[in-house]
Amino acid sequence: MTKGLTIANLVHSMKGHDITTFIRDQHYQFTERFGLNYDEPVMVTLKFESHQDAHDFYNEIRMNPTYVQEYTVTSHPFHELSLCVTGQATLYDYFGSREPNLLTISRDLDLRFEIEFVQSYSKTTFTGSVNHGELLSRQCLIEVSDVLPELTLGGLVQIGRSEREFEDLLTRCYIVKGMSL
Repeated sequence: MTKGLTIANLVHSMKGHDITTFIRDQHYQFTERFGLNYDEPVMVTLKFESHQDAHDFYNEIRMNPTYVQEYTVTSHPFHELSLCVTGQATLYDYFGSREPNLLTISRDLDLRFEIEFVQSYSKTTFTGSVNHGELLSRQCLIEVSDVLPELTLGGLVQIGRSEREFEDLLTRCYIVKGMSL
């Protein structure tokens, strides 16, 4: 791997004009090449410290009219202290500046949890922790193949919509050298 790039630097290095157009073009190339689409809602996994915290969070999403229309929450199939949350178009929508979001629930209920997101197809990852409504120790890692960049870059539509959103998630992109067969 090489030195990490910001999303703006990656777009510039790949001769993109602006981030919004770049994201749209890469998604189109992914769809054309692979016949697949990143159209399913983003799913994040939240890991809690106790059963009570997970239970409180679950009930808040299931019972509060503000959240019931925005999110779907299920228990994790393998980890008893984890919940899976879906319903938003981008990762940023869960933890960004537009409230109410998952940070609002954490702040209102005085909860802490760890976040994990692994994107299908590309394996782009996001990890972070939330402590009483504050998003801490976060990072989004995008590994871009120099052989098939659209495999990863097609999924940018699920991460964010603007340079600010990618930077708020502390996104770093790495060009991974591949071998042609």
